[in-house]
Amino acid sequence: MTQIFRIPWAVWREPGYFELDFPDSWDISIFNMEGAKNSEISEGEIKNAILNPIGSLKLAELAKGKKNVVIVSDDMTRPTPNYKILPFVLEELKKANIKEHQITILLAIGAHRPMTRQDCILKLGEEIVNKFRIENHHPYENLEYLGESSKGTPIYINKTYLEADLKIAIGGVIPHSLAGFGGGAKIVLPGVCGIDTLEANHSGLSGGIGIITEARQDIEDIAGKVGLDFSINVILTDKGKIAGIFAGHFKKAHRKAIEYGKQIYSTEITQNNQICFFNSWPEDSELDQAQYKAFNFLMTAPQTIIEPNGAIVAMTSSYEGRGYHSLVGETGARLHRNIGETRFWDRFIQKRKVYLFSPNVNEIDKNHFFPESVVLFNNWSELIQELKREFGETPRVAIVPTSIQIAVK
Repeated sequence: MTQIFRIPWAVWREPGYFELDFPDSWDISIFNMEGAKNSEISEGEIKNAILNPIGSLKLAELAKGKKNVVIVSDDMTRPTPNYKILPFVLEELKKANIKEHQITILLAIGAHRPMTRQDCILKLGEEIVNKFRIENHHPYENLEYLGESSKGTPIYINKTYLEADLKIAIGGVIPHSLAGFGGGAKIVLPGVCGIDTLEANHSGLSGGIGIITEARQDIEDIAGKVGLDFSINVILTDKGKIAGIFAGHFKKAHRKAIEYGKQIYSTEITQNNQICFFNSWPEDSELDQAQYKAFNFLMTAPQTIIEPNGAIVAMTSSYEGRGYHSLVGETGARLHRNIGETRFWDRFIQKRKVYLFSPNVNEIDKNHFFPESVVLFNNWSELIQELKREFGETPRVAIVPTSIQIAVK
């Protein structure tokens, strides 16, 4: 007999889940976030959030008399279903007599790979892709220099964004180790800033999950300087659906989103587990994203979640393989370094055994990001056999099915 648990898998790909098959003798608990009990909000609730912004004029009022509108969308490394939100944004712009040719949809890729037409269809919807000007941000080109932030970060901003006289952003608000949470002004930095700006913000400022970090303060300072007129912030379910939406001022609406997000993402878990499985979904399209995101939960959980001699299993689909990140992911990139050489590894991993499960990466990919001591498995059954050899027939096991969960302390 076996036990089977289904977890979300391979963001933006079908079927969207993976089945974990365990021996029946294992003592297994799966720890879902509080929001797993919530259903997706309705189209009416999405529209109502946009029509009733927080700390801002209505979007149709902001758009009156404007000639050049940019709508910034987060990219494929985030599961935000922007195709469900954009029609209501465009409806408001139409009320202000904004024409289709006056609108640019700018893809906030930061230092990630550009989005393809098929990506855009999945993210934005085919009808919108067939009608509107859509551009990928480029972190090395089409930039304007605007001096420095209050923390000394050089400000290089996308010219297409800067020159728009109405700036709108749509992004997911999920836990982030540098900025506390995604969403809000983070779609500006790193989303549409130059590589020098990204480097300074990522390397010199303190971070942390679930708080207003020094890096977030820098991000918001820069957004205030370059402008962000209307921010749409999405809280997600454990299936990538919309659990809540908060629109309006890029700080005030974002803070309301954070309040709700802390409730939705909160997770209770047992202590002193021998093996913990941490899934990197929804940031699991590539190993570059998963290298840290699989461990997000560890950053908010007590160290006693895993026994000192226990094991950590990081899981990722990584259907795009190693992936791409021009700041931290590539050989020779300015901030690339192996995670085993960081303070994170010493603080959170310590002497525990670490395994990586992914069907789509090889040993070289793994060693690009992880210490050689991390053991890679492409086959689930082989991983389970190895864990049985290490921990016997009745280990205590915890499964954390997403990277957007926050531990309740």
